[in-house]
Amino acid sequence: MNDYWMQRVRRKYVGGNPRFDFPVRPLGWAKLMGIVLIGFGVLFMWSSARDVWRVFLKWLHEAPGGMDLVAGLFNLPFLIVGCVPIGIGLLILFGRCRVEWADGRLCAAEILGPFRWTRRLPRKPIRKLEVGAASSRTANSPPREIPSFSALVAVFEDGAKKLVALGYPKDWLLPVAQELSNYAGGSATSTLARTVEVVETSLATEQEEDVLQQPAGSKVQAESHISGLRLTVPPAGIWRGSKGLLCFALVWCGFMTFFTAVASPAFLKSGQEEWMFVAFIVAFWAIGVGLVIGSVNMGRRSAVLAAEGGRLVTETRNLFGTKRRTWERSDIAAIRAGPSGMEVNNRPVIELQIHPRIGKKVGLLAGRDENELRWMATQLRRALNLPAHKPET
Repeated sequence: MNDYWMQRVRRKYVGGNPRFDFPVRPLGWAKLMGIVLIGFGVLFMWSSARDVWRVFLKWLHEAPGGMDLVAGLFNLPFLIVGCVPIGIGLLILFGRCRVEWADGRLCAAEILGPFRWTRRLPRKPIRKLEVGAASSRTANSPPREIPSFSALVAVFEDGAKKLVALGYPKDWLLPVAQELSNYAGGSATSTLARTVEVVETSLATEQEEDVLQQPAGSKVQAESHISGLRLTVPPAGIWRGSKGLLCFALVWCGFMTFFTAVASPAFLKSGQEEWMFVAFIVAFWAIGVGLVIGSVNMGRRSAVLAAEGGRLVTETRNLFGTKRRTWERSDIAAIRAGPSGMEVNNRPVIELQIHPRIGKKVGLLAGRDENELRWMATQLRRALNLPAHKPET
C-alpha cells in the first residue's frame, strides 16, 4: 500500500493518541450534487423566506393583519426544512472529517468552516473495523466498485455498527483503520488486549451475519424445546419503539398549539372567511394526531414467533388488532433482517423479513433494535434450517 494517503490526511498525536484530519472530500463530479441540493433548498425556502421577511418588515412599521400572521407562522417550518438540503450541500462541497482516538474511544467530527458536529462512539469493545466501497450497477451488469467513495465503520462485540467516516477513497481509510485497530484492541474498555480485525467490504453487498448472543437490554423471551423455538416479543415502549416519530409528533403538536393560540384571535378579528381558517387548522391538527397515534402504535406492538413442527407461525398485535400468519418450512426461501424501505435520518429502518419462495416478502417489527432483529432472524433460521438469502436459480 502506497503512502499517498499521508500526503492528504494529516496525522498527529495528542496525548499519545492519533488524530486524523481529512481534507475536503475529493468527490469530483459528485460535488455537483451539493450544488443541486443547495439550489433545491434555496428554491424550496425562497417563497417562505419572502413571506416571513414581509411580515417581519410589516411588524416593524404597523401591526400585521390576521392573514399576514398566519402566513408568517405557517412558513416558518418550511424555512427551517429548507435549510437542511443547503447544509448537506455545503458539507458535500466544503465539509471535511476528523477521526481520532480519545479518552478510550473513537470520535468522529464533521467540520464545515467554524461549525463542528462531533460524534463520540460508545465506550465498548470493538470487534472489527470495516472499510467498504460503494458500487454502482447498470441494468443486469455486475456491480462496479467505486473505491473513491468508501466508508469506515466500527463493529462492536455486541454486533452494533457505527459509521466513523464516509466519502473518502478506500486507500486513505484502510491505513487509518489499521492504525486505529492497534489502539482499539488495547483500549481501557477491556482488561485484556485483543486483535481488532480490519476488513474490506462493499457497501452494496447485503450481508447477514449470524448474531448468536442476545443483545444486552433485549427483553425478548426465547423458549427452546424439543419441537422447536418460540420467541415472545414484548412492546419496545412508546419512546424507544417509535424511533423518533413521537418526538417529531410532539414538536408538530406543540407548534400547532402555539400557532392556534396566536393565529386564531388575529384571524377572527380580521373578518375574513372563517371556514378557510378552520379547515386549515383541522387538517394540520389531523396530521399531528395521526403522528401521535402512529408512534404509540409502533411502541405498543408485540409479537409471538414460533418455529415449531416444521412451520413458522407469527402473531403480531398492535392498536388496530391481531394478525396471524403461518408458513410451512418448505414454502420459506429465507429469513433475515433487512431494510424496510423507510429511512430515518438517512439511515434505513430495519425489519425482520420472511421471504417466501413464491410471492412478496413479509416484514415484521420494523424499527426495533437492529441487533435484536438480527439475533431473532438467526434463531429462526437455525430452528428451521433456512438460509439468510434466497438461493440463486
